[in-house]
Amino acid sequence: MSGPLMLFEDWKRTEELILTARNGKTIEVKSEHGKITEIDNNTGIKFPFWTGQLVTIFMKQWACSHRFKWNGKDPCDPGEKKIFGVKAKHVPKSHEWRQIFPHKFRSS
Repeated sequence: MSGPLMLFEDWKRTEELILTARNGKTIEVKSEHGKITEIDNNTGIKFPFWTGQLVTIFMKQWACSHRFKWNGKDPCDPGEKKIFGVKAKHVPKSHEWRQIFPHKFRSS
């Protein structure tokens, strides 16, 4: 099967997402046809999505910013990881520190 019919069949599936907090508590989200059908929140954290809503990238961004795992994996893009609140892509690399603070490092 290929073409538009294949895309329709892929879209027509049932999925279950498990968002896991650092303490091990979970939010289980079931969806059919791309829409949320059931949410089981055991974390005590307000989950800003509701049944009937589409599963979108915003859910993954929410999971990233609240440090949840998305089906056991890190939902953050490598450029979205943060070190002390600063995006990792903006934190200087080891060789760049030498240029920023030239008098703090000895040359070998």
